[in-house]
Formats: sequence, structure tokens, C-alpha cells
Amino acid sequence: MGRRHLQLVIVLGIIFVYLAATVGCSQPQSKPVPEQSSEGRVPVPSELKQLQASLDQLYEELKPELPQTGGNQQQGGQTGQQNSEQGGQQEGQTDQGQQQGKGDNQQDQGGQADQVDWNKLQSQAEKIHDQWNRFETKAVEAGARQADIDGIEEELDKLPMMITAKNRSGARLAVNKAAAYLPNFMELYSTKAPPALYLMQVLTRNVMSKVDDGDWGGAEQDMLKMKTTWSQLLVQLKDESKAETDKTHMAQLDLEDALQKRDQLLVLIKGNILEKNLDDLIKKQEAKM
Repeated sequence: MGRRHLQLVIVLGIIFVYLAATVGCSQPQSKPVPEQSSEGRVPVPSELKQLQASLDQLYEELKPELPQTGGNQQQGGQTGQQNSEQGGQQEGQTDQGQQQGKGDNQQDQGGQADQVDWNKLQSQAEKIHDQWNRFETKAVEAGARQADIDGIEEELDKLPMMITAKNRSGARLAVNKAAAYLPNFMELYSTKAPPALYLMQVLTRNVMSKVDDGDWGGAEQDMLKMKTTWSQLLVQLKDESKAETDKTHMAQLDLEDALQKRDQLLVLIKGNILEKNLDDLIKKQEAKM
């Protein structure tokens, strides 16, 4: 009985060791999960950079222009003042002079509109569509949201129609709205400059464009988005030169103040300054090693 008991213990021990080894081998070894960081992403593809450059170029052709102090308008005012000092029959001449002054102003505005080369803009719009077609596949592969793809396509489809109609405001709005989707695509890649800096540029252009169109309410909404975006950017730019970020911050506050004053000329001036500061900030970010 003692020997049998010993053999049974040995057999059970062997079985136990075998089972333990089997269970140990069947346990999957845990693998470290790689961290998802921008350093592991591929750089922004050239197709996206080309698309952005083309949209920027098209906006420059359509951007709001500072009103010019023309001689015709001043001369019309002087003529009206001289006529107002005369009475009777000459009052009719005053009205005629004022109408002539309005006609001169309209001709000046028409001359500015005629300076736009719409055929050239139509060619640029076609090139932009081709550039988007070449980037779209890469955007899908990188995991772009379908809403962003549909959104930019909708705005790009408006461009040829607006240009054909010589609708400067409509074409400019479509360009800005299309460009607003680019930072979302940039988020999919490794970038030196935070994509939100490009969004700040778009929002600045929106404020100026909408004020130029008389849409003060729309400009105020974009100003609110800009303030929120800039607050988030300040956290990302904390290592940057304080002088650069302070300069840009003050330019944004100046633009907001001009908007509150309902001063169209001042909005365009301050908007141009803010856009330049943002461009300088982006260039310095991109120049980093």
C-alpha cells in the first residue's frame, strides 16, 4: 500500500506540473501599447500644402480692400458746397452735381471690380478642384471624418458658380469656408505649427470679409470663435517668445475693439495687422528644427 500510495503521488505530481505548464503557455503575453503622438505621424503631404497655398492665393485676389480717398469724391463734395452757397435756380445745379458725384463713385467701385481677372480666377478654381481630388484619397487613408470631406467639397463646388457670376463676396466666402476645413485635415499629420493657428487666420479673414459685406452679426460670431481658439492656442504656445504671443494677442484685442465700435475701416486695418502677426508666428513655428 505504501508503494502504491507513493506511485499515485508521483503520477499526480507529474499531471499537476504538466497542467501548470500548459496553462502558462496558453496565457497571451501582454504587449506594450504604442503611444499615439504627433511624432509617430507622417508629415503633412504636399498635396494638402498645395491646396492650402492655392486657397490663400485665391483669397488674396478677392480680399477686402481699404477704401481709397479718390479725387472724384472730394471734388464732388467741393462742388456741392459751392452750389449750396447759391440759391434759386442754382439749387437744381447742386442736385445735379451731387448726382454726378454719386455716379463718379459708382464708376470708381466698378473700376475696382473690373480689376478682378475672373478668367484667371476660374482657372485657379479648376486647379483647386484638381488638387483636392489628389489629396482626397490621402485624407481618407489618414482617417479624415466624412463630415469634413463633404463640407469642403460643398464649398469648393460653389466656387466656379460664384466666379462665373462675378460674385466677389460669394466666392470669397466659399474660399474661407473651404479653408476652414484644412486645420482638421492637418490634425491627422505631424505639424510644427499648431493647426489652430491656420484656423485663426481663416477666422480673421471671415471677420474682415463679413464686415466688408455689412454682416456685423456674422463677424461677431466669428470673433467669439477666434477668442476661444486663441485661448486654447496660448496653452500650446507657452514655450514661444512672450513678445510674439503678446503682440498677436494685442492685435486680436484691437480687432475686437474695432468690431465693437462698428468701424469698418478700422476693422480692415486691424484685421490686416492680426493676419500678418499670425503669419509671422506660423513661419517661426515652421522654421523650428
